[in-house]
Amino acid sequence: MAVLVRRAREDDAPNIAGFAMKLVDQHRDYDPVRFARIATLDGMQWFYGSQTEARDAAVLVAELDERIVGFAYVSYEKKNYAELTVSAAKLHDIYVDEGARHSGAGKALIGASVEVARELGASKLILSVAEKNSAAKRFFERNGFHVTMHEMMLRID
Repeated sequence: MAVLVRRAREDDAPNIAGFAMKLVDQHRDYDPVRFARIATLDGMQWFYGSQTEARDAAVLVAELDERIVGFAYVSYEKKNYAELTVSAAKLHDIYVDEGARHSGAGKALIGASVEVARELGASKLILSVAEKNSAAKRFFERNGFHVTMHEMMLRID
């Protein structure tokens, strides 16, 4: 039972949107002040469906036994003054369904994200991870990522 990672098609968007909403809920549980629940299932379906043909981004899906069990979303910017980056791809989202965790799907999505980043012209792949998501932090570190920034927030209302 090998994991297959491929570029998503527009008709994969409903599955991806369901996973994306789980990510939204997960982040809201971590910190409802920082993470707003502005996303809807329809909005997520439209967004990820629209990104399947983007020239500067890729949506990937992981399949296990011909069933989508996770996804990743990567975008590329040649230069970003606000982030002080050049030739950088960003791994905005990665999610593996709970029942498929420890199957190799996450590692396969990371590997495919690196390949897509290279294809897009990137020399580095950057991601952010919620402070309270210790399992994800360990996973990313095991897969070669290292800490370069810490986001901080001050509530001002």
